[in-house]
Amino acid sequence: MSPESPERAPELIEPAPEPTEPALEPGRPAGRTPPAQERPAGRARRRRSTALFAAALLVAVGGLIYELILGTAASYLIGDSVLSFSLATGITLFGMGVGSLLAGRLRGRPATVFAANEILLGLVGGNSVLILYAAFGLTRIHWWVFSAVSLLIGILIGLEIPLLIKTFAQFGRGSSVELLSRVLALDYFGALVASLIFPLVLLPQLGLLRGAYLVGALNVAVAMVVLRHVDAPRRLVAAGAAAVVVLMALFCGAGHLERGIDARTYGDPIIYYEQSQYQKIVLTQYGRDMRLYLNGQLQFSSLDEARYHETLAAAAMTSVDRPARILILGGGDGLLAREVLRYPDVEQVTVVDIDPAVTDLAATNPRLVELNGGSLNDPRVHVVNRDAFGFTAEGGRTYDVVLIDLVDPSNEKPAKLYSVEFYRRVEALLSEKGVMVTQATSSFFSPRAFSTVASTVAAGQPDSRVLPFAVNVPSFGEWGFVLSTRAPDLVLSHPLPGGLRYQTMEEMRFIVLDHPARTSPMEPSTLLHPTIVQVYNDDMAQWRYS
Repeated sequence: MSPESPERAPELIEPAPEPTEPALEPGRPAGRTPPAQERPAGRARRRRSTALFAAALLVAVGGLIYELILGTAASYLIGDSVLSFSLATGITLFGMGVGSLLAGRLRGRPATVFAANEILLGLVGGNSVLILYAAFGLTRIHWWVFSAVSLLIGILIGLEIPLLIKTFAQFGRGSSVELLSRVLALDYFGALVASLIFPLVLLPQLGLLRGAYLVGALNVAVAMVVLRHVDAPRRLVAAGAAAVVVLMALFCGAGHLERGIDARTYGDPIIYYEQSQYQKIVLTQYGRDMRLYLNGQLQFSSLDEARYHETLAAAAMTSVDRPARILILGGGDGLLAREVLRYPDVEQVTVVDIDPAVTDLAATNPRLVELNGGSLNDPRVHVVNRDAFGFTAEGGRTYDVVLIDLVDPSNEKPAKLYSVEFYRRVEALLSEKGVMVTQATSSFFSPRAFSTVASTVAAGQPDSRVLPFAVNVPSFGEWGFVLSTRAPDLVLSHPLPGGLRYQTMEEMRFIVLDHPARTSPMEPSTLLHPTIVQVYNDDMAQWRYS
């Protein structure tokens, strides 16, 4: 049909031809035209159109946020964000396709069915995080639960657009191509809004659990707005009102739910909890044992962290003549800085950690300050809240020692910090006889990842001598490190400082020089081919999921 045809579908905003069966009064006999005084006013029709367009935008925002919530929750629980987000997106999109097909089979008034769908989506999506955490913590079928929840949410999201189009028709708007294009445009615009709101506002300010309940309440609120414009069953209106009350009550009580979930997850009483812009920060305390978790991954236990940090610092600090300028990449808890400050020649320590929430916590929390000796408040220490990869690209200054204390490469985010390109940048920051030492994952639990780190360091710093070694840390097991130096004759040539709890020079020589850790040839990890992530997760899979 040509655009000039008088039979074309009506414009979305202009009044449509009066239907023979009024959409707003389904009970009126067919073929009867309502009196003029009963016809909806143009203003009321515009309000209904505005309400429906707003509904289209809001459900689009909520739909994508649910996908992001599912992927983020799974990545927290299993540690593999690539797999988690891929499955969350794939299963949800598949469900959306199924929902779109099912929409044509649903009977009843479209507006009423749409509202019922939104109420159900709000309840399922709002409780999705709670369901996932319960499944991962209490059952062995967590993957099936994750798949089922993702599929169900996808089906309910897939029903939304077809039902909205039918609802426009119920309100007297033809189902034209222009109408469909506008609704789809709002859907895509909503996706952009959601992609910005979730990482910048929702996740850091509310967290996953509260965020899910808020989006669920939003879905139900959309349903209630639509129900205002139709002759809806009282039971459905009551169900929607009850759903809003329940979701908001759960939103207000999310703190108690989170503490209950985390208590089962972490085992020990939680003394600090924060969802920062970058990660979930949890401190636990049981007796004398204080532990720090980032996104569910243990960072240290106060009972034995000194064995790890003393080893990392000592390997480098005793292998340089007069180490004055020190760079620490990661180490936002201040524990590695504590060890570095024991050496008398230290003049300046730069700590680069991306998350200000971690460094602020380490500088102000009384328990952490006591543990790290107030290192981040020392005048010789300068804290920089930057991405380590970007920081190393700046250049302009050199360091006698670079210590790398970053999270394990369990996903693509830290993968660049275990790449050939990164270690090449670090080498450019070293003085002529400077030394770099990096943590390199567990030499026992992830031996192939440990070997990959060693191979990657060797590829990134080909003119240096690379020495892999390991030490036993009870909380973690056998833990690996990699030392790189252009002056191998200076390795462990200087004495240790006083005040160490565990390490001696005899043990350091034993683990670094006499009995170095075994490695196997592995493909180096690069920015374009981050093999470290796959290798690490393959290593850890047998321990996590057995």
